[in-house]
Amino acid sequence: MKKQFIMLIVTGILLILGWTIVEYLVQSQIQYQYNQISTYPIMVYTWDQEVMDSLQVKLKQYDFIRNTVYKSSEQSAGDMIEKYGLDQAEEVLQDDALPDMLIIYLKGNAKARANKLILKDWLDKHPDKESMMVEYQNDIWKYAFQRVDALNQIRWILIAFIGLVIYLVFLLKRLHYEHHLARIKHLMQTRQREEVPVHDHFWGNTLLLSFLPVLLSFFIYQICYSSDWLLYSIGIPFFLIELLVVLAASLTAYPFVLKYKHEERTPGEEK
Repeated sequence: MKKQFIMLIVTGILLILGWTIVEYLVQSQIQYQYNQISTYPIMVYTWDQEVMDSLQVKLKQYDFIRNTVYKSSEQSAGDMIEKYGLDQAEEVLQDDALPDMLIIYLKGNAKARANKLILKDWLDKHPDKESMMVEYQNDIWKYAFQRVDALNQIRWILIAFIGLVIYLVFLLKRLHYEHHLARIKHLMQTRQREEVPVHDHFWGNTLLLSFLPVLLSFFIYQICYSSDWLLYSIGIPFFLIELLVVLAASLTAYPFVLKYKHEERTPGEEK
């Protein structure tokens, strides 16, 4: 019985670890896209230095802004001359032809799209809106979030599919184990001529089979992540989903397990 139970635990650990690895691989792709999004800035241009100073101060109220970079007209001109080789236009570009520029980088996360709309709404309602030009790079952001949305759809499909497979495997393996347990205890009862409780450790075994694989997976992940062996994070809700799937399999098995009783003794056994 112990050997069968150990094999059941090992199977559960391997299944949950495998599921966690798949989730990490998908999350790494999603969070990589978020990191890319954080490099797509919103750029504000103005010739009014007071407006620029005011913007830099007021933007500090938004904690979703990763950082801002201010460039004066001279710096912008120098960057353009260096980047595009416009040495012949140096005098024109540095003669206050370009506005000052504020480059705003948002934090790359699931709220970035909503945060960008909040910032856009604030800039659109700014009292000095007429003296500013804003470049939102909407096409780049739209394409980036299309990739994120596609990855999120794939993630939930995988969670549903793998969750269903693990649920069925846990259910069938548990039913097989409990049936085997009932037959073994039937033989014990027959030989001892006394009642032997069947499935008396069902709920204790359920807690061990449910929590051990998930907690082991969680702690292995936490150790690897804390040690910087893994770059991307997996949220606690995912591990709760794993736990619920395994618990659901045991709860489904229980009504069937109650039917696994000792077999009736034959007339020869009763003598």
